[in-house]
Amino acid sequence: MNTLSSIRLCLLVGLPPILAAVPNIVLLAAAADRLPDPLATHFAADGADGFTGRIATMFVSAGIGAGLAIVFAAILLAGVRRNLPLRRADSAVDPIRLLVGTAWGVGGFLGVIMLAGTIANLDMPDPAQVTLSGWAFATAAIAGLLLAAAGWIAAPESPVEATAPAPAEPLAIGRTEKVSWSRRAASPWMLMAGVVAVLMGVVLGFVAQPLIGVLLALTGVLLAHLALLRVVVDQRGLTVGIGPLGWPRWRLRPEDIAEVSAEDISPLQYGGYGIRLIPGATAVVLRGGPGLVVTRRSGRRFVVSVDDADTGAGVLAGVVTRAG
Repeated sequence: MNTLSSIRLCLLVGLPPILAAVPNIVLLAAAADRLPDPLATHFAADGADGFTGRIATMFVSAGIGAGLAIVFAAILLAGVRRNLPLRRADSAVDPIRLLVGTAWGVGGFLGVIMLAGTIANLDMPDPAQVTLSGWAFATAAIAGLLLAAAGWIAAPESPVEATAPAPAEPLAIGRTEKVSWSRRAASPWMLMAGVVAVLMGVVLGFVAQPLIGVLLALTGVLLAHLALLRVVVDQRGLTVGIGPLGWPRWRLRPEDIAEVSAEDISPLQYGGYGIRLIPGATAVVLRGGPGLVVTRRSGRRFVVSVDDADTGAGVLAGVVTRAG
């Protein structure tokens, strides 16, 4: 994929979240004399429980749009910068269309929610009395789905890999031999984001909103937990555990495995980083690069990014061959 195509795709995934934030920013600026300051910006079941200054709300709206644009563009570039094939010939998932549709849908949903929140504040003398109707969330969901469909249609099809990677060469394992291979993998940026979120949550909880601070800190803990994984291959098959506690955990028994291969994995192939559940595959992707790809007897694939995947694939193929 050439540089011009990459730039166009980055604009395709990055501009919609930014544009979705513009109506709210314009309304905040144009209707300043009709809005309380601070505004109600967070809502519970019984009404507003969080408030932010009008100027600060403008910056938050812009930051959300720009942040989403950067995240989606980074996922896209991570997939294409090494000129990796983006879709297997036997895969029904089109990663570029999936990513563009997700960017448009998420941007549209958040844009409508932010705009609805500002509209609810119009002409309200007391922001504590502001409420956000359930219809706002329904409208945002419908808008998100429609924009996601539009993004899917507008996006170009992903390049298709002409031939599937060859299965791994099985390691010769005797009937009485025991074998084990394990590796750990981590996502530095997810770990860093988790630590930052925890620190921000602690500070915010003490100086401003305790509830929001706790939620932000819990989000950081979850991010840090998801940033670590361990992959083990032994006579029991393949085991993949997330975080220090090894949960969630996947275990694929040898008799459930049809084929094993080592491939270069792109997050774009599976819709981004993290734990991905997509049609035909379950993927645990912390970064681009080498990974294990296991095809189960049901036809569904299990994918995990891990170093030294060639060795792991050979050991797992050997375990499967001996079990067969």
